[in-house]
Amino acid sequence: MTRDRPALSVIGGGLGAGKTTLIAGLVSRPDMAGTGVVVNEFGALGIDDLLISEAAPGARVALLKNGCVCCRPGNDLSEAVRAMIAAQSTPLQRILVETSGVADLSAVIARIGADHVLRALVRLDAAIAVVDATAPGEARPEHIACADRIVISKADLVGQAAAERIRRQLADMNPTAPIFDAQALPDPDALFNAGLIDSRSGAAQPNRWLRATGTLHVSDDEAIRSFVIAFGPQRWTALSEQIARMSRSAGSALLRLKGIVEDIDDPRPLAIQMVRDQIYRPVRLAPAASGGKSRIVVIARATAAPAVEAFAARLGAADLHERE
Repeated sequence: MTRDRPALSVIGGGLGAGKTTLIAGLVSRPDMAGTGVVVNEFGALGIDDLLISEAAPGARVALLKNGCVCCRPGNDLSEAVRAMIAAQSTPLQRILVETSGVADLSAVIARIGADHVLRALVRLDAAIAVVDATAPGEARPEHIACADRIVISKADLVGQAAAERIRRQLADMNPTAPIFDAQALPDPDALFNAGLIDSRSGAAQPNRWLRATGTLHVSDDEAIRSFVIAFGPQRWTALSEQIARMSRSAGSALLRLKGIVEDIDDPRPLAIQMVRDQIYRPVRLAPAASGGKSRIVVIARATAAPAVEAFAARLGAADLHERE
């Protein structure tokens, strides 16, 4: 597999969470050369793009205003990305999308998944949730549950004990997502590179991408659940029908699905991904990539639990537990 397209990462968080400060700090680093930034502003006036351009004058920055990219009509994001790629004399390595403060992170990822033009231009990498330590209760549970990475901002303003308590709460809500401190300015290779394809080598990294733990985790306050289902080899045609059946039953409560599946009819396991109702094209991996195990992670609201549990039962799941 090759890294012939820039890796696109989505950075979400509430109004004033610190997304722009994080991005400005990152793009000012020498090792972030070759990075483009798309800033989505809900209002008509753009300020964040100016702050990022000031922090890194050489960075390519585009502004999408007047609405959230997840629900605005048209294909402004793919057009902005296409223009950004075409304008560079040297290939872009990364593109960062800063969502508006009112956007839903999973909805933005789903919109990208539905845009076939955009998916031909980029490789989806990391979904990053920024959480304001001074107002952790304002962080949307969906942001936390669907994130590949979590960044805590303004931790220096609340003290070490409070910051550690917030970190533990976030880890309980999403135990598979590494947590970073914005003040320390995370290393880009650790913060990004969360996709199926390793940004450095171009090889598949299924275990790092999936990060399945074999248990079911529950967010106490908002009932966002992460189901990790282990099961035996399946026929992909039958499994895809079961996923579609589960998706129809769960409806909008289904937020994200990722999995590595052993296929009875092919020695190459499949990497599968779904965000809301958008299914990505499965990717065939090397024969030994799954370690002989099939695992699917389903992130959903609590109301989807019956649909997910029925789905696991139909697969003859060997592992489905709940941690209260």
